[in-house]
Amino acid sequence: MKLATLKDSTRDGRLVVVSKDLTRCSEVGHIARTLQAALDDWAYVAPRLERVAEGVETGSQPTMRFHEHDAASPLPRAFGCGFGGTFAAPRDDLSLTSGKTTVEAYGVAVVNDLAAGSDAAAAGEAIALVMLATTVSVDGEHAETAFSPVAVTPDEIAGLALNLTVNGKAVTGEDEGGQGFAGAVAAQVKHRSLGAGTLVDLGTPSITTSLTAGDLLRLDAKDGTGHSIFGAIERKAS
Repeated sequence: MKLATLKDSTRDGRLVVVSKDLTRCSEVGHIARTLQAALDDWAYVAPRLERVAEGVETGSQPTMRFHEHDAASPLPRAFGCGFGGTFAAPRDDLSLTSGKTTVEAYGVAVVNDLAAGSDAAAAGEAIALVMLATTVSVDGEHAETAFSPVAVTPDEIAGLALNLTVNGKAVTGEDEGGQGFAGAVAAQVKHRSLGAGTLVDLGTPSITTSLTAGDLLRLDAKDGTGHSIFGAIERKAS
């Protein structure tokens, strides 16, 4: 299942279910107006959203055209693990300030309530969604984070291979293997619990590069057939 948040006049936008090919979406305000509201009652809401997702694919569900430029961050604001605050939309321009600017690209898990000390199996069950992220830092200090247009349930993802380009040129990084999605989340709950909607940095794969004014940053990830999984973060630096 793929979910997105469309921009509107509210802080948290409105939740939609997106087709697998990212071309169509269906509004689900009758189920949950926002993604955070869905996460707060995920056990009940998720199966209803899944039925909408099935209808989007079969044509039995009313849809409209999905445009990535209309999407806010799937969670326009969230709390936990250093991600608290508001987030840039995936296609917003990026205003650079003085200082050395770097950007890190990585994966993020959106988790449900998870008790402190939970093992990897429980942590894996608590992962509701996965997104891509870019975090911009100036002189080593966090400045701004943006997430992919679409958040995706783990069953839609076989692996996470990032495709980061600056001005159309590929930027590569080292994937150190890491602990997998579940292991990364379990590492965060050794001594504390996590609440629904908490964002967890999955750590690897991770790519870091520098940015200057005029650069065009783009991050996405492809499935086995070469199609975008999450849509693209694409930001022009100025």
